[in-house]
Amino acid sequence: MLTTEQASQETTDILATSRLIYLIVYVNDLAESRSFYEHQLGLPVVEADEDAVKFDVGQVMLCLHRASDYGVTIGGRADDSSDLVFLVDDINAARKALEARGIMFIRRRTYEIGLVTDFYDPNGHRLMIYQPSEKALSWPSGDKLRELWKTSGRGRSDLIGPAAGPSQEGNKGLNGKPLVYMFMFVPNSGEALDFYHGRLGLRAIEQVHCCNPACPPEEKGVAKYECGGLLLTTHHVHRSPVVDDFGKIYSPTAVDPAHARGIAPVFLVSDIDSVLEQLAARGVKFNDGAVRSHIGYIAKFEAATGHVFYLYEPVPEVLQWPSGAKISEILAMKPGL
Repeated sequence: MLTTEQASQETTDILATSRLIYLIVYVNDLAESRSFYEHQLGLPVVEADEDAVKFDVGQVMLCLHRASDYGVTIGGRADDSSDLVFLVDDINAARKALEARGIMFIRRRTYEIGLVTDFYDPNGHRLMIYQPSEKALSWPSGDKLRELWKTSGRGRSDLIGPAAGPSQEGNKGLNGKPLVYMFMFVPNSGEALDFYHGRLGLRAIEQVHCCNPACPPEEKGVAKYECGGLLLTTHHVHRSPVVDDFGKIYSPTAVDPAHARGIAPVFLVSDIDSVLEQLAARGVKFNDGAVRSHIGYIAKFEAATGHVFYLYEPVPEVLQWPSGAKISEILAMKPGL
């Protein structure tokens, strides 16, 4: 397996310079989920049709797809295999604003990284808002948080740094609070490092101890990968429960691979056949190869944990759509890669 030192080395290998441009969130009822993300969370719609809804969440787009259209079965009410994290400058104000819009928060935790509190969407996908601590902002990932806040955030500047714009008047929900992390819970951090760095070629900008004091101090259970639009992060499941500020179980101790298929990151590539060939040579399995659709070329692969990923090469016509304009806007931002 790869060592921490090997994983932290600079690399331009395969997906290291590919931006994560979409997060596909599979849902059971598209209309219900659109209402939740648009009206309750306040996220602005970039583009919508009868099959999908795309939201602006900073330097990435969140795209709702009907699960049944893709053979995906959504898990139970609470799916903790993944966690989508929005950056906020004032967690108490953000929580109060979202509660006024009907959001029910489940847990809250205060620890080294700062303050977090989470909730679930109608399909059981776990979402979180996060106010970082000064210590967390001193880490390499802190530079990434500041970058995303500067290009996409709205709010006060004394915590995270200058934002893209001032706080918006009225209760705007999560509009202007960028999506900064996708956490994927994994049973073995070493095997995850082998896959994400060793096979995919992603660059780990930070590896740190997890949030469980019971885990060995030398075990780096959290690895954060630079993907342009956000930090794709693996977090090992805990061997013993971790509780929040009120004694509720905070993080999973096991992950169901069937649940992990509910959210799929999409990497933007310029030559999908070449990237597919390189990844396949490293043992990444593509059952269908690159498939042509009306939006471009798409190739699907999975991690051993069940987490699903796509490579995406759009056709030129797509870049004329509102979502294509958003892609161009994202690519024009500071690369961060």
